[in-house]
Amino acid sequence: MIKKFFKILLCNILVFVSLIFITDVIIYLYYSGTYHKSHYQIFELPKFSYVIKPYYGIDIETYFNGSNNVFRGRKPDGLEFSKNPPIVVFGCSFAHGQFLNYNQTFSYKLSQILKRPVYNRAVPGRGIGCMYWQSINKHFYKSVPPCNDVIYIILDDHYRRLLINYIDILDLYMIGHFTQKGNNLYLDGNNYLKNLITSSYTYKILNGKYVTWYINNPKHENELTDTVLLYFIKTRENLQKHWKIPVNFTIIYYYNNLPLQYKQTLFKKFEDNNFKVIETNKLTDINLSSEEYKNSQNLHPTEKAWDVLTPLIAKELLRKDN
Repeated sequence: MIKKFFKILLCNILVFVSLIFITDVIIYLYYSGTYHKSHYQIFELPKFSYVIKPYYGIDIETYFNGSNNVFRGRKPDGLEFSKNPPIVVFGCSFAHGQFLNYNQTFSYKLSQILKRPVYNRAVPGRGIGCMYWQSINKHFYKSVPPCNDVIYIILDDHYRRLLINYIDILDLYMIGHFTQKGNNLYLDGNNYLKNLITSSYTYKILNGKYVTWYINNPKHENELTDTVLLYFIKTRENLQKHWKIPVNFTIIYYYNNLPLQYKQTLFKKFEDNNFKVIETNKLTDINLSSEEYKNSQNLHPTEKAWDVLTPLIAKELLRKDN
């Protein structure tokens, strides 16, 4: 009787795993057909695969070498102003200046206006979790000197990126997702079985739908904004602990015609915790989503967008410092 039970159980497990595998293959083939249309036709189609060992797509020690304008992190800007206090910038591809030459980016233009070094530590496709991840990594502090001013450029998609394990269905690298337990954050990746499960294409689909539902459900407004706030507080604590100086932390909201959910609640919590907030749509009346300011092919800010915004942001930074 017991042997029969285990045989039935084993058969059911094999059937379930087989169905998941078949579903994974179907999902992979479907998204493969549209991959290049949504990835600017410059990214190589990932192979069908699962992830066992943790791989986060970047190596903080070697990533920021400025070897290209799309895939690699930026080198510091404005090092000729090394006698002046530096600034560090976090964020995603907007802050990174993806698809722009080094002298067309926000960080470069900010360094030239303020005559200060700017360390651009933004990573395309990442967000709040990647900022925090760097703040707990020893290699970050070997590359970035103590900065009194820290900037983070936030977009509407950064909630989602904070909560999922993979940005894209076909990605083979984790996003650096953290599990929250109380006020502590633990980096995922040590559990190989969990890695296998979360790298399933079926799981990615379901996880994405759940995260979208979670974000759009008003019942989660306080919980979600508290979670976001926690990452910023923890990041600031880590930076101040290592640098042993106070940090002025400014969050810039790049309005891109896609509103940030629960913006008023989140920004009120930021300001109550001594984070400064700058909203680009309050700096200028120009439509940053128009073709002049957003590249129609890659959907990222053009140099002209930063030509308009950077002096205004610099002015706000100077005003807030006084």
